[in-house]
Amino acid sequence: MNFLRRDFVVREPLLVAILVLIAVVFSTLTHAYTQAYDRRRNQLGQKWFAAANIALQQSRPDSAVDAFRTALLYDPKNWDYRLYLAEALTRAGHSKQALNYYESLWQLNPRSGIVNLNLARFAAQSGNVTDAERYFNGAIFGDWPENDAGHRREALLQLINFYLQRGDTGQAESQLIVLSANLPEDVVLRTKVADLFAQAGDYQRALNQYRLAFQIDPQYLPALAGAGKTAFQLGDYRAAETYLSRAAREDSAGADVRNLLAVTQAAASLDPFEHGLPQSEKIRRVLRAKEIATMRLDTCAQSTENPSPSPIVSLLEQEKKLKPSAKPGYLTQHPDQIDSLFEFSVAIEKQSQSLCDKLTPEDSALLALAGSPTSNEK
Repeated sequence: MNFLRRDFVVREPLLVAILVLIAVVFSTLTHAYTQAYDRRRNQLGQKWFAAANIALQQSRPDSAVDAFRTALLYDPKNWDYRLYLAEALTRAGHSKQALNYYESLWQLNPRSGIVNLNLARFAAQSGNVTDAERYFNGAIFGDWPENDAGHRREALLQLINFYLQRGDTGQAESQLIVLSANLPEDVVLRTKVADLFAQAGDYQRALNQYRLAFQIDPQYLPALAGAGKTAFQLGDYRAAETYLSRAAREDSAGADVRNLLAVTQAAASLDPFEHGLPQSEKIRRVLRAKEIATMRLDTCAQSTENPSPSPIVSLLEQEKKLKPSAKPGYLTQHPDQIDSLFEFSVAIEKQSQSLCDKLTPEDSALLALAGSPTSNEK
């Protein structure tokens, strides 16, 4: 019995050691197998992810969706796979499914810039102003893996466009003021911001941004053309003529630039409200405006099949009554009639717009002068 007890005492630690060794071996084998299995899963996930990206690049979003979903089967918690799947679903037209993915990603990381930006786009499309503003701001102030300043600027531009599409020019303008104060020396970006100021109706700030743009690149056509159009809107026809003349010299300038230049030149030569203009020159311009309008009226009367019921007849009668006063000597002696004569010329242009043929540059110039800030102020 003592012998057996001693034999057991000797064998017990040995057995324990053997069992421990076996457990370690099995644990090592299991760990190695698990690692190999995980590596294989990761490799397969990456393979399908790469295939999905190729499908996206080839404009095959439905194929990309299938490939991204397969990639997620091998790596269900992979953030990038889920993010790209949401993008593919969006491009494939499965907006509701894409929205669900973006919302689940936002729950995991509410500071993600890209997720907030996509959620903002969905909210904007559905007209949900509160959510759109919240998510756009989340994108503007959120986290971006790279080029964070550029991404934040792009998010702010999209928020501004959202306001402009809704007709909320006040909010758009306030955001543009913030954006314009923090722009890099980039002529394209400056011009884009100037375009947005013009869309918001803030022509003076738009003109300032266009000027900053062509200070960076004096030959940049969109900035020159934009400055010309904006100066025209402000009634500064001399400045508009300068900018548009420079733009028209560029080979890529379109017909719209050259047409507006012709109208601008006509407006500059016809403007009776130009600062510092002698009375004799003002009278000459008003009489020229009346001559242009009368030609328009006569042409309109001839082209109208049945002019008797139209406003043209009334204007023709008024024109006959005003003939004696439409002379330099009379207007010099009766300066109070100068503005009235010009207003009548403008009335002819306005009335004939919907009744007659295509406007000449001089006709368009008179209409522009009627609504310009210069004429209203003076």
